[in-house]
Amino acid sequence: MKDLFNNLISPTSNIANITYIFCHELKVTITKTTLQKELEEHPDYPSLLSISDVLKSLGVENFAIKKEIENFSEFPVPFITQLKIGHENLFSVVFNTSNNQIFFWHPIEKKKISLSYGQFNELFSGYILLAEASDMAGETDYAKHLKHEKVSQIKKIISLLSMPLLTIIACVICFVSFEISAFPAVVYTLLALAGTFIGTLLLWYEVDKYNPALQQICSRGKKTNCNAILSSTGSSIFGISWSTIGFTYFAGMLISLLVSGIYNRTNLDILIWLSVLALPYIIFSIYYQAKIAKQWCTLCLTVQAILALQFMCVFFGGYYKTFNITNIHVLNVFIVLLSFTITFLIVSILLPALRSARENKQNKNELQRLKHNPQIFNTLLIKQRSISEPSDGLGISLGHPNAKYKLIKVCNPYCGPCAKAHPAIEELLKNNPDVQVQIIFTASDDEKDIKAYPVKHLLAIAGMNNKQQTKQALDDWYLADKKNYGLFAAKYPMNGELNQQGEKVKAMRQWCNKTEIAFTPTFFLNGYLLPEQYSVTDLKYLLSV
Repeated sequence: MKDLFNNLISPTSNIANITYIFCHELKVTITKTTLQKELEEHPDYPSLLSISDVLKSLGVENFAIKKEIENFSEFPVPFITQLKIGHENLFSVVFNTSNNQIFFWHPIEKKKISLSYGQFNELFSGYILLAEASDMAGETDYAKHLKHEKVSQIKKIISLLSMPLLTIIACVICFVSFEISAFPAVVYTLLALAGTFIGTLLLWYEVDKYNPALQQICSRGKKTNCNAILSSTGSSIFGISWSTIGFTYFAGMLISLLVSGIYNRTNLDILIWLSVLALPYIIFSIYYQAKIAKQWCTLCLTVQAILALQFMCVFFGGYYKTFNITNIHVLNVFIVLLSFTITFLIVSILLPALRSARENKQNKNELQRLKHNPQIFNTLLIKQRSISEPSDGLGISLGHPNAKYKLIKVCNPYCGPCAKAHPAIEELLKNNPDVQVQIIFTASDDEKDIKAYPVKHLLAIAGMNNKQQTKQALDDWYLADKKNYGLFAAKYPMNGELNQQGEKVKAMRQWCNKTEIAFTPTFFLNGYLLPEQYSVTDLKYLLSV
């Protein structure tokens, strides 16, 4: 039930879920939100290659191989494997292989199970991914991202539980006030709440029918197929879906009950006759599913059950016996009509907006995958202007001197975007040994130029040839919330070395002028200006290890 709820409010794909489980087993820290985003933006999503590249970006060395199942015992666990279940190729994590049993995560049942080698072999595709995490593996700023993810989860939970909590409180107050006589009305209200919840799921299905939780609900049994019913010609009337009508019916009813009072007899007199009028729909829906579509929709059947139970509350509660049309006030009719009208208008506005938001997200991910295609990137890169002036010996160089990819970052020590790009460069250097980064500053040797002081200091630190200290100094400067040269200088005291940096600063300034640097940060990759559509963050997808 917990997994079902989590999948509803924060759905994750099979590939993201399996990679997250795998990272958890390897004790690699990463949030589900980040992992899903990184995978979805990979040009080869969803594939074993996308998992491999994302793991490498986290500092997890890995490689994929094709092997027979008999060799499983030779490999260290856990490892990722691909399974063919039904018509789908899904990923799984193998936790243990012993005593002729394979203990693994079942991607459909979403739990750990064990099968014999023979049974597992019927599902096994032949591909596995082995990995080993380093001590430093994990997501940058994990604590910050985890906090943000938890806050987002809490907001979703509060928004989803606010109406049920308010309804339950109102029911308790009503029952305490009117005792047993209010029991049918309280049950009637709770059924309206249940109907609102199912109506929400039906609307959710219209927006995202591939949601893992909805698929789990709607795919139980051979004759169960929500999509066959909810996408059929009988799923709407006069252009309005039955899902919209159902949600409006239950949510409007619930709102009117909470506003007028659960045991407001005048209000109940109106609503109970709506329950009576809804009876023909129960017959229509069951007939349509059984005889025409010949498939059953779990959510639709639940709606019919709630409608039937509400009618039973009306019947056994005896409310119809005391019905008197002269007791119905205009105000009560207005409240009921207003409740249903507002609910219908909200759904009519929100549903297209949610569909559009989902389509925009899908389009964005598809564009990101296209953008992160190395062939497209390389084609755009060589069309950019190239560097005519050599940059050898300028600034600060990080990484392997003979690296395949040489990235030049032209920056200003007080530039905000330059500071934001620094963690991405650190991540690139950390996870890709075939990258060298050269940092060139735009400062001048003029004493009035405030940029000159931190630049000279950083050059002096780099001149000591202590790579770790240089990295730490750059982190201390660029990652500081506020750039304070006095505090920075006190942390890295110098003895005349700053006076030796003037010519280096002049050389960088001349190079920037000749290269026509117009803004910072400016990036050049292998001598070409980085296309404007790309940021340094995108390079982790494009520079193969």
